[in-house]
Amino acid sequence: MAGKKNKEEKDLLAMCGEYAVASELCKFGFNASITYGNAKAVDICVLDNQTGSFKRIEVKTSRDKKFVTGFFQKYYLENSDKTHPDYWIIVYIDPDHHNHFYVLTHDEMARVQMVRNGMTEWPIEKQRGVDNVLLENISMHENRFDKISFN
Repeated sequence: MAGKKNKEEKDLLAMCGEYAVASELCKFGFNASITYGNAKAVDICVLDNQTGSFKRIEVKTSRDKKFVTGFFQKYYLENSDKTHPDYWIIVYIDPDHHNHFYVLTHDEMARVQMVRNGMTEWPIEKQRGVDNVLLENISMHENRFDKISFN
């Protein structure tokens, strides 16, 4: 997949990450369901069978060590009532096709994105461009599925 990816390649890569995350969550005993569609608000819902509550998970997948988040293009103070994911799971597919998972809370992703962007506070309005994070920015969150909780 060298060069610019077409829409089909991007969609397949996104699906690869979502299925991998759902599988991994199931291994840890979570009831994980992938949401489908082009206008979905969340990639995966994790249901607590005892209470009926759920957690929203945003999945970002890349074969590069750079992950497009679009974070401050979606989440900013003037838009603070927008529903946000509870967790972000970043999937890096290495050259040998092995999956690496990085689990962050929404607040952790905000802090990582702010540092990456050189920001000291949440922006009031939508930011220009498209935010991204690098693998080195999130490496300490690898395999931190223990963060996912209903407490």
